[in-house]
Amino acid sequence: MNETVAAFLKHILQRHLERKQNRSVVIMESADIVDYVCNMYIGPALCILGIFGNIFNIFVLFRGRLLDSPYVYLKALSFTDMFALILSLPYLLFTKHSDNFSPNVYNAFVFLPVVNLLTAASVWITVGVTIDRFIFVKFPLLARSYSSGSRVKRRIFTIYTFGILFTLPRYFCYSLVNDLGVYRMEFTPFRDSAYYRVYDIVCIIIYHFIPLVIFVVINTYLIVAVYRARFLRQELGIRNNREQDWQVEQRRFTITLIGIIVISIVAIFPSTISDFSRLTNLSLHEYKLLRNISNLLLLCNLSMNFVLFCAFNKRFVRAIRTIFNKRRNKTRIYISFKSRTRSSRSDTCVVTRQHSFISACKM
Repeated sequence: MNETVAAFLKHILQRHLERKQNRSVVIMESADIVDYVCNMYIGPALCILGIFGNIFNIFVLFRGRLLDSPYVYLKALSFTDMFALILSLPYLLFTKHSDNFSPNVYNAFVFLPVVNLLTAASVWITVGVTIDRFIFVKFPLLARSYSSGSRVKRRIFTIYTFGILFTLPRYFCYSLVNDLGVYRMEFTPFRDSAYYRVYDIVCIIIYHFIPLVIFVVINTYLIVAVYRARFLRQELGIRNNREQDWQVEQRRFTITLIGIIVISIVAIFPSTISDFSRLTNLSLHEYKLLRNISNLLLLCNLSMNFVLFCAFNKRFVRAIRTIFNKRRNKTRIYISFKSRTRSSRSDTCVVTRQHSFISACKM
């Protein structure tokens, strides 16, 4: 009887171990599939679209004479996102799984620290324009002095300076090891130390947790403010067209910012979870799966600003139309000038031929 019970318990234990192994195999396979699809197809496609979209944003923001302080933030944001995507594209396509020396140098000392700097700067530039918009909506009299162009440029410079100083420890996290001509990155003693763990927690709080709280609180307030302003406009029936257009334009920019904040929240929240999971006993494959999803969302965050500008910001769309209408008019003027020049030349040739013919007949 005891042997039968022991055999039954052994059978149950074996089945449990088999199920656990099968589950781990499924997790490994799904993590590898997600990693391959994200790095080889979706990620590079988002990078290419985002690079061209941000280049177009920069072109319109500068040529469209959008000089207000919020657009100074958007110019810096477009430059930051563009360079982050430019550095991410070769990493995804070529250097991530390379065993050569130069690609690993790029990964350890260019891509990882610089892209961390750029993504952190992108987050805090978005925080800056969010706070400015909150002050504009909540305290309109204070907004003019607080959000001047020179002060916005100083804030952007401060964000980059603080980001560079805070990124310096990341240059001491990896060392290159040569194993019979095969190069790979390995953690340095500093990367495995308690100091880096403290530094990592501080980075998560500064670059993920605090911006996330600011985004959620201010975005909620802005959504309520836009909702109330729409009904207030309908009740008051503003007659001054200039004032109405100005208020509609400000509301549109606020809606654009709300869209940027929502995408930032969606992108930052999984990244925050994955960063905190490094401090737990999460398995490597589960962390890899979570990290790939969060990286994909961050790439979407860096690439989607052009769509938001065109969808919600009418002033941005008007700037696009103005630029292309000017170019079209210049092209038409050039073509008409060419056609007139050719026609005048042909008329001159005809007159010259007629004159020579008349002179020949007189002779």
